[in-house]
Amino acid sequence: MEFNFQSKSTDGKTSISERSESINSIGNEELDVVIKNDGLVNIYNLRGNQRSSVFRKVVQSSLDINMPNKTGSLEINDGKYFLQVSPDEWIILSNSNNIDKQILDFEKKIKKIHYALTNLTDQYQVINISGEKSRWVLSKGCSIDLDPSVFGPKVCCQTTLALTDITLCCISKNSFILFFRNSFANYLLDWIEDASFDCKYKFVQP
Repeated sequence: MEFNFQSKSTDGKTSISERSESINSIGNEELDVVIKNDGLVNIYNLRGNQRSSVFRKVVQSSLDINMPNKTGSLEINDGKYFLQVSPDEWIILSNSNNIDKQILDFEKKIKKIHYALTNLTDQYQVINISGEKSRWVLSKGCSIDLDPSVFGPKVCCQTTLALTDITLCCISKNSFILFFRNSFANYLLDWIEDASFDCKYKFVQP
């Protein structure tokens, strides 16, 4: 299950690593929307019995993060995002340097408990969208209610954006993480930039 990309001759790249940075703003104007490629992010799908206290204890102690106990909720700690996307299914996103060791520690401790852990790192692209008009831009192609009173910090869901399946996480009032299949990455970024045409926006690489 371990993902550990290390090479002295080749840099890790994502499906949008070669995409040019772009900006729709003049001078030092304050930006309405910032779209950022988060680069290579470790992504794991975890399944297990959330009613098992032993399962929860091992997960939390190994990964050093609280485990969400409600579908659509999100926990954040030390560069890790822990999403509960169904009653017995979670997604782990991590830029932490020690995630590989934590995953191995988890697998050693949980051998006697029924679970499934799948590495999805090379299947998905992760981007961050932030700014005062980020909700407004996303609402142009997303059917869920993105009002802050409904979709606030530490809330996540699986939905569609511009007919593309995505998982959307709110990490602060006007900051979101989206991840989706690599094959849709450039199409979805084209759509987001087009939807931001009347805003001051910028797309940046990591």
